[in-house]
Amino acid sequence: MTRIFLDEPSIAGDTATVTDSDAHHLLNVLRMTIGDRFTVVDERGVEREATIAEAGEGRIVATLGEPRRTPVEPRVALTIYHGLPRASRYETSLRMCTEVGVSGFVPVLSAKSVVRLSGGAVERKRERWQRIVEEAAKQCGRTQIPQVAPPMRWAEALGHFRASESPGVMPSAGLAGSDAPSLGQRAGELRGAEALALFIGPESGFDLAEEASAQKAGVTLVTMGPRVLRTETAAVVAAAICLDRAGELA
Repeated sequence: MTRIFLDEPSIAGDTATVTDSDAHHLLNVLRMTIGDRFTVVDERGVEREATIAEAGEGRIVATLGEPRRTPVEPRVALTIYHGLPRASRYETSLRMCTEVGVSGFVPVLSAKSVVRLSGGAVERKRERWQRIVEEAAKQCGRTQIPQVAPPMRWAEALGHFRASESPGVMPSAGLAGSDAPSLGQRAGELRGAEALALFIGPESGFDLAEEASAQKAGVTLVTMGPRVLRTETAAVVAAAICLDRAGELA
């Protein structure tokens, strides 16, 4: 069933009001009308079945059924600090990692990132990325929308990580095929943690200085096996490994 995320002001008792792009999607794309149903998810992650009672230009009023909570969201908040790759690769990573269960994204302007952003382009990109994540969250049945932070330079991203006070892991291409600790091993050791940070490099990986400063900040460098993965593949596989070791994909 189609899902719509609404903030608290849009819900009054057993009535929900849908406007703007969500109303357009329901009325003009899905061709819904009075009596049709969809799912409303509020800011607390509570779901309610909604039945359209009124439908006008750009506005829907729906009656709401009984609230229910579905155990969809992971108990561990996994945040990906991703060295920005080319746009299409990052957007693929955002969609797929949202589906897997990632809770937050921090785009990182690292030394080897091909992408360079400045001025108004920064916020425009972030808004686009947030829309992509929201659509993915709707599609896969999540009850919380992961948040995309504004792009950060490396030092700022490390400061953001330190402030989170969560453990961190970084798959390193330089450790591929070595006897270094594996991502799965380290993630298993961290089972039970409330939050976890995952660092994924851009197309050419993080440089040696960035890896060194990450280690100094408390990030553990790990291997993901003998094969070197593309950045968007690495993000999805690494996220799945972390969430599986946390018991979230059982």
